[in-house]
Amino acid sequence: MAESSQERTEEATPRKRQQARRKGTVAKSLDLSGAVVAVSLVVILPFAISNLGQSFLSCLKETWLQMPRTINAQEIGTHVWASMSGPLTAFLPIVLTALAVGLAINFAQVGFVFSGEAMAPSLAKVNPLEGIKRMLSMRSTMEGLKAFAKATLFGWIAYSSIQGHYDQFLNLSWLRPMDSLGVVGGVIREIALKVAFCWLAIAVLDYIYQRKNTDKQLRMTKEELKQEMKEMEGSPELKAAIAQRRRKLSRRMMEAVKTADAVITNPTHFAVAIKYEAGKMHAPQVVAKGADLLAAKIREIANENRVPLVPNPPLARQLYKKCEVGDYVPRELFQAVAEVLAYVYKTIRGMA
Repeated sequence: MAESSQERTEEATPRKRQQARRKGTVAKSLDLSGAVVAVSLVVILPFAISNLGQSFLSCLKETWLQMPRTINAQEIGTHVWASMSGPLTAFLPIVLTALAVGLAINFAQVGFVFSGEAMAPSLAKVNPLEGIKRMLSMRSTMEGLKAFAKATLFGWIAYSSIQGHYDQFLNLSWLRPMDSLGVVGGVIREIALKVAFCWLAIAVLDYIYQRKNTDKQLRMTKEELKQEMKEMEGSPELKAAIAQRRRKLSRRMMEAVKTADAVITNPTHFAVAIKYEAGKMHAPQVVAKGADLLAAKIREIANENRVPLVPNPPLARQLYKKCEVGDYVPRELFQAVAEVLAYVYKTIRGMA
């Protein structure tokens, strides 16, 4: 029984997942980011390469036809920038697309995670023995086998595609240069598409595996789950101490009701006891308050000690909501409370 209780059979709680997230332990597939970026580039490259080629041809033309007449650093720098601005501008959409897609996929996988603990310096990270253990771990072995399998598969895709166009390659010498480039470019694009989508399929499976592996890593034993529940809800000792403190506060509050000037009621749901000593207090003070059963107890003690009960539902609700025991009545309720106390002094206590 003791051994089974230590098995990690329980799903990780949200608190455990949040703690792991702060340490950088999240389900993430690097292959998924690379594969989606590769697919995006393969899709946009045919449109970008045409513009990029024209820009390079214009760059060569400008370079030879508009050479600077004076040789100095400023002239050469201006000439190089004027010549390369076109290709750089044409190359910019490719870079921005790769950057935007990569960031979007990373955010979709793990959201925004800034882990200071994962980036904190640690001797274990530079310890050779720890490094060897990581290299020989099951995770590293699986990553190595996965890389070998991908390289083998991608190599086979490239070989089979070239083999399928073998006759076209034999006839390249009979074609015009632009037609030859078109054939070679078509085969390269075909290989790139097949590799990219095959990589994407592998990456999706890898992401599913990473999620399951992370969930398994974060599993908890029954003892860990019980301990976390204690930490979240409080230990029995802490609960007992809190309950004892509440009872003490409740007794003090009930004692304060006996010396109150008035108890403002809802009349049944809320009860707020008010006390005011002229010359000692700058405003009336809330000495007790309660709802439902506690309100009934306050009314009972008030009746036993001949403390006037004044029904005023709006004022009782406002005092209960805005004031804690020991607070002075806020400025916006001072006039209403003063009227209640004046009524008590003149009417009820005057009759007594």
